[in-house]
Formats: sequence, structure tokens, C-alpha cells
Amino acid sequence: MNAIKVTIQRAAPERLPEIREVFLDSVLYDRYFAQEGRLDGILSAAVDKGDLWLALDSHNEVVGAMQVELNGFFGAFPYLALLGVKKRFRGMGVGRTLLKVYEGVARELGFRKASLLVSHFNPRAKALYQSMGYRKVGYVPDAILPGNHENIMVKTL
Repeated sequence: MNAIKVTIQRAAPERLPEIREVFLDSVLYDRYFAQEGRLDGILSAAVDKGDLWLALDSHNEVVGAMQVELNGFFGAFPYLALLGVKKRFRGMGVGRTLLKVYEGVARELGFRKASLLVSHFNPRAKALYQSMGYRKVGYVPDAILPGNHENIMVKTL
């Protein structure tokens, strides 16, 4: 597939219905957010804190989103809490662009590392993170929900 150019900006509350669509039809949604209201609560809280970022295409459509907690990894460095790309835009570089912005923000704020978790059932995301220099530093079985195991990944910036 061809890469698309996206613009990255902080999310506003009025875009929440569009942001929610990013995560539908994904294994992440099925495993973590299918419970009524769970995803909406997480997205709303992230918007309120200024932690949610959007990827917009040239038509101003929300094609991806990420939640960044700047002091999320034990207060030591940023944590990418959530990243998603709308199904028909996957494989077009949207996730890679969001990750570059995440890393750039971290660098500008003086952080030396960036972190994230990637679920054991999401090998495509893990491959993306590894291709961008993230390395596995730990593994947490049943991390958030029973049966869902997480790989802790860190990148030196």
C-alpha cells in the first residue's frame, strides 16, 4: 500500500466519536475495549488531560490516534499508552508517523528514553516497534486482563 501524508494534532472532545472508530475492527478492541463504555472512558480522560493525539488525512478524517503519558513509565520517561490506526489506513505509515511524533515530543522535553507495551497477540505492532528501534526489556503475563500478556519495550532516543 502507498504511504499517506498525515497531520498530527492534539485531540478535541468533539472528535471523540471519530477517534473511537479508529479502534473498532481491531484485535486490540476485541481484547480490551469491547466492554461497553471502556474505550470511551479511556479516550475521554486522555482528551481531558491533553494526552490524546490524532493523525488526520488531507480530508481532515481521523485515521489514527495515540495516547501519550509523558511521565507514565514510573515518572522516568514517556509511555505510549495506546496507538491505533483505522483499518483501511493500516500499512500506510500512519502508525510510524505517530511514533515519530511521540519520540520527537519526548526528545524536545529532554527525555532520553521512550516506552510502550505491546500485547502478545499483536505481532504486527511488535514488528513495527522493533523496526523503529524499540527493544523488549520485559514481559508481564496477564498484565491488564487475564490471558492478555504484554511485552515492555523501550527505545533510547
